[in-house]
Amino acid sequence: MKYTLIKGSFHVVGFSPDGDSMMFRARNAAHWEALGGDNKDLFDTKLQAGEGAVQLRLQGIDALETHYSPESPPTPADVKGKETALQTKPSPGGYHQPPAIAQAATAKFMELLGVGKAEWRSWGKNTWIDKACFIRDGQEVWVKDKLQDVIPGYIVTSEVEKNGRPIAWVFPGDTDTPDGTDLSKAQLAERLKQSVNYQLLKEGLVYPYFFMTLAGRLRDILISGTKLAQTSARRKQAYLAKNPQKAATTVMHNLWFHDQTLAGVQITDLQQLTDSLPIYPYLFRKAAKTWYRQQLQQYWDAIRAGKPYTFDNKNTRFAVNKLLEDGNPYLFVVSDQDFVKLSEVLELNGEQLTLRSSPMDWVFLS
Repeated sequence: MKYTLIKGSFHVVGFSPDGDSMMFRARNAAHWEALGGDNKDLFDTKLQAGEGAVQLRLQGIDALETHYSPESPPTPADVKGKETALQTKPSPGGYHQPPAIAQAATAKFMELLGVGKAEWRSWGKNTWIDKACFIRDGQEVWVKDKLQDVIPGYIVTSEVEKNGRPIAWVFPGDTDTPDGTDLSKAQLAERLKQSVNYQLLKEGLVYPYFFMTLAGRLRDILISGTKLAQTSARRKQAYLAKNPQKAATTVMHNLWFHDQTLAGVQITDLQQLTDSLPIYPYLFRKAAKTWYRQQLQQYWDAIRAGKPYTFDNKNTRFAVNKLLEDGNPYLFVVSDQDFVKLSEVLELNGEQLTLRSSPMDWVFLS
């Protein structure tokens, strides 16, 4: 696999960056031609619609969700077209994980790129950066117009994911390596610790999220960053155990300080996952989909029975033992060097969710 280095600029004003995605515009759009695959046509469409800017998906990491909406499953044939005014269809909504850590990841990402300050705006369920501040020639400069906040940097990419986003390693600033250079795996590995991807993992602000297309040599570097974050979290936990009076004033955005799923957590309500309990984002997305399907099932049952049904988005009771109802995919466990079902690395016991191994040990097939 070749890895193409593309120079350009990152952009935040008018957009909604988060801990694992960012808008980018290539200095020379011809270098995008190095990307291929089944999703290239969708990428080309998005590139044109974005006036040369496209959203990146950072390689090897997964930030806490800030605005996730589960897809609606197909309506069963026996209820299609039979809806009445008696029933209110559930809305997929937009679900987030504990916001403080998610916001910290976004803020750190922008800080690493050189964004000094950012002011957010919201309208309904949408949020975006209204203006951002940069230090230029020693002076604060505020930018308010979309695509005018030219933040220099470069990416290294080799593929486009299903939503048309390049899967990228992100680097702030410039490099002596010529624009459009194809890097070998070894050359990419040499600079990987300079990437935003690695830095966010090392800070414990994002989770590792690996696929089979990620080379083992590169994955190992990201695992090393994750282990540093875990060590930092354990040290802080040990310190607070000896100094409990410090706990009330300690703010920790390291995910591994808060995530207790390896020890086991009790989950009875989706609101726990949105407000206070960080879990692996892949599992959070499955939880949100499972809860939404539960609401749809009640809606469909009401249609079949000809009874009233009113969707109550505040009723967030959730059956964690149904987490795998929407799929139980295979994954590769690095430590075992074996392929297993997702159910083999999770323990679902009543209201208890326990991970049998760390997510940094998992490699998803697709």
